[in-house]
Amino acid sequence: MTRGALFILAFIALAYFSYLNVIHYFTKKQSRIDFSPWIEKKLHMKPREEKIEKNSNLSKAGYVQTNGIFDNEKMLPASLKMNQEHHNNLKKIVEVLEQQGYLSLNFGGLSEEHQLKVARTNTNGIDALLEPVALPYFELEKRGDKFVILGGVNPLERKELGEIVRVGLTPVADIGDKYEIFLAAVVIEGGPHKFAGRSSLVSEEQPFNLGVQVAYNNK
Repeated sequence: MTRGALFILAFIALAYFSYLNVIHYFTKKQSRIDFSPWIEKKLHMKPREEKIEKNSNLSKAGYVQTNGIFDNEKMLPASLKMNQEHHNNLKKIVEVLEQQGYLSLNFGGLSEEHQLKVARTNTNGIDALLEPVALPYFELEKRGDKFVILGGVNPLERKELGEIVRVGLTPVADIGDKYEIFLAAVVIEGGPHKFAGRSSLVSEEQPFNLGVQVAYNNK
């Protein structure tokens, strides 16, 4: 085959793939003369978009959970006190949730190279839970002057997970007589962690923690 013929074939191939890209970009549909599915079938390839979507769904699992809809103006973050027993309880819950496919500790499905890029741009590194995941079940229990968080996979398997010590900037001891407080959202954060070394990622074990949003109402 002459060099001229090769140039013509290369030009036709480039024009063909450019045409497919334009059709897909503007119509989100496949062209009738798109041979990509046939090529993928013959080579046993899976579309990259499908893989990304699966990983994305895993990393976002749990965000559909809610404990009601509250006015943002009446919601504040809460600070918790968690002892070793609380951390152990939360770790066991995470293990069950991972087994059930509710969450995945795979750093968002990112490749090692991509994880390294994220870790280098984030001073806090990167967590196995790339995004916080909502705890499936949670409740607030008042014990004297304490507000204790219970939670788990479901009400039957609930465990004690921590004690609220502050709502916004206010100590919880100063809130009890003035406001009623309710748990609006409880999410799982942290866990296995990586940070950027000189040329590669460095792994370290960190405990799982809870992120809590509290809704309040005047008494």
